[in-house]
Amino acid sequence: MGSATSRVDVEMQGVLWARTSREVRVDAPALEADADVDLVVVGAGFAGLSIALHAAKAGLSVRVLEAGIVGVGASGRNGGYAVPHFPGALRPSQVEKLLGPKKGRKLVSLVAEGPGRMLEQIREYDIACDASQSGWAQPAHSRKALAKIRAVHDEWKALGVVVEWIDGADVQPTLGAHGYLAAWRNPTGTTVQPYALCQGLARAARSHGVVINERSPVSRVLREDGHPVVHCKGHRVTARQVVIATNGYTDNLTPGLEKAGINVRLYHCATEPLPPEILDTVLPQRTCFTDLRKSGGFSRCDADGRIICGGAVFSVPGAQAYGLAHARKRLYELFPQLRPHAPKFETYWEGYCSITDSYLPSFQVLDRDIYSLIGFSTRGVSLAQNVGRVVGEFAAGKCSLDDIPLEVVHGTRAISMHGVKTRVGRLIFPAYQAMDRFGLS
Repeated sequence: MGSATSRVDVEMQGVLWARTSREVRVDAPALEADADVDLVVVGAGFAGLSIALHAAKAGLSVRVLEAGIVGVGASGRNGGYAVPHFPGALRPSQVEKLLGPKKGRKLVSLVAEGPGRMLEQIREYDIACDASQSGWAQPAHSRKALAKIRAVHDEWKALGVVVEWIDGADVQPTLGAHGYLAAWRNPTGTTVQPYALCQGLARAARSHGVVINERSPVSRVLREDGHPVVHCKGHRVTARQVVIATNGYTDNLTPGLEKAGINVRLYHCATEPLPPEILDTVLPQRTCFTDLRKSGGFSRCDADGRIICGGAVFSVPGAQAYGLAHARKRLYELFPQLRPHAPKFETYWEGYCSITDSYLPSFQVLDRDIYSLIGFSTRGVSLAQNVGRVVGEFAAGKCSLDDIPLEVVHGTRAISMHGVKTRVGRLIFPAYQAMDRFGLS
């Protein structure tokens, strides 16, 4: 797979969002000299920019070092789903069991309220990211999935969250999608133009004095002479604190850090813009959805009427043709009404996200005043921004480690059997397809 830096594609090849963003991208200079600041954030995605923004609002001097450009990683490549739920069929009670009652409840509340909090910040900084709160749904493609989503729905409802159950006969009129047995829906689910949102967050951070350096890959982070020091392009940035927020593009900036998550390669593709009369049969309520298929089943439309879908893909060279073929097959499975129109795929792109064993991120205390925030496991659009706010406030001394609603790990939390899982993950796509086909997912 190579180093994270080698996977950084600053050209954003094929990424629809880079082409359609209404937020102006501001080129930032590379780091050209030593510096001394209160806080260094490594990574200019949703988490890193949010940490920087809220630390700077609290009065810290902040510098963001990005190996590529703002939003180059998963934050600017994802489908743009702000989901008020945990990954897959992970239930609130399971989260509380993992984190304990206090932190578990905090994280459950943060996830449930996440899209709303994100929208408040978008409005505060007038970010042009096509935010649309049309709801998010989780449909069941198999009997096994049906039992899982029913349990998830029931737990959220018991917590007082406004959710609705959609019986099988009503799924197609609601989502436009075929082949589902039932679904549950949360009306606060939101879609955004993720690359534009990254640019808007960068603009907001700069308005509070944050300095962003692009094309500035960090080689290592360590303590020297009693302070955290970040080594980058032959220069040293001395800081009071450092937070590494590189998620699926993480190298060993500290010993063993790349093993804190499994990098999973995902694809997205977008059709040409479709006329309203066709869109009204495909996504009639514009509700986005993600199912429990191992090989991926999610869909939404963008502001211009494109259908966007995606999923897991082979993490090997030359897999684009395979990914496109799978995407077209899945599109017609979900929306057979599109077949007569044969919409063209306008663009296709890939990228990496970071998955943990628990499907939850953790906050790692790597050394004194050196931290990492990694492992959003496909839920980073909303969660990374909202947890990033808390981490930024922690860096500014406005709250304690105990207020961060994640497991706090002292040292590096390495994924068990990391090498095996990474190698298997690159080639397991056909097995995922088989599991979906036989109702095992």
